[in-house]
Amino acid sequence: MNNEIKTNNNAGTDIRITNLDLGNLNTKYNGQSGNGVFSSKISTDSKPYEEGFQRIELDGRKTYIGVGEISREFSKAERDYIPQLLYGICKANSDIDIIQTNLSLLLPSLQMPNKNKLIETLKNKEFSFKFNGKDRIVSIKDLLILPEGYVSYFDLPEDERNQDICIIEVGSRTINITTIIEGKIETMNTVKYGSLDFFTKIKNIEAGKGEDYVEEDIERLIKRGTIKVTKKSYEEFLNDILNYVKAYVNIKNYNTWFSGGTSLMLKPYIEEKCKECKLFSNPLTSNLNGSIVASKKVWGNING
Repeated sequence: MNNEIKTNNNAGTDIRITNLDLGNLNTKYNGQSGNGVFSSKISTDSKPYEEGFQRIELDGRKTYIGVGEISREFSKAERDYIPQLLYGICKANSDIDIIQTNLSLLLPSLQMPNKNKLIETLKNKEFSFKFNGKDRIVSIKDLLILPEGYVSYFDLPEDERNQDICIIEVGSRTINITTIIEGKIETMNTVKYGSLDFFTKIKNIEAGKGEDYVEEDIERLIKRGTIKVTKKSYEEFLNDILNYVKAYVNIKNYNTWFSGGTSLMLKPYIEEKCKECKLFSNPLTSNLNGSIVASKKVWGNING
């Protein structure tokens, strides 16, 4: 195995921009080598054929990416997120082995007070580790932490940004509700509710039929058709979301946009019930897309 570290000719000054969205179910990334999505499941259990798994080895500890379980820790700053973060940076910058990068991350607005924990752990820090058995060095220079939901504003069509905007970002654990007037934040709120609550409800319904599932598998089994979910269940889930939102904002007073992967799952029901609302062109990556625009405003167009 060739572990020789390769880099480009001006590695000493080539500081890139990497954007990560460390979601509960999926992690989204963007960098100079492109963008993509991978499962946020991780496992530290020993594997008999480790070469068959995506993995990060840091300080002698191997973490397997995309298998195992999702984190049950609500606070993103308190999770064991480093292996996923390093894996995402490597995927976003796969053309070199020594990666010097500025990094943008996202937090629910409710958790933005925790951003200093991320800054202390990551800013101006260097990590030496193995990415799928090959040596890598990641040097994180500057760090930008943006609120989920609000950052999707920068993914809106430019002619929409001067309107009175409400963004409802529905994820796996949270609903982020942001209102923006003439480009300036009016309100930001986070509700602890999301698709994992829906999947838990479906799991319990299936348990009543004698089935034994875990939350991590519900979405996959729904897509495969193994689990059948009624239209009524989806409609009730959307009603729950709208009732939570109603406590903070009257969406009829704004141009309201839905973002987040859960919005994509609910797309036909949103379009049926909230005809005045719109969905982002790609709700799954609208936060990431917005962070790309925002980070370029802060650091310039480094990645070209």
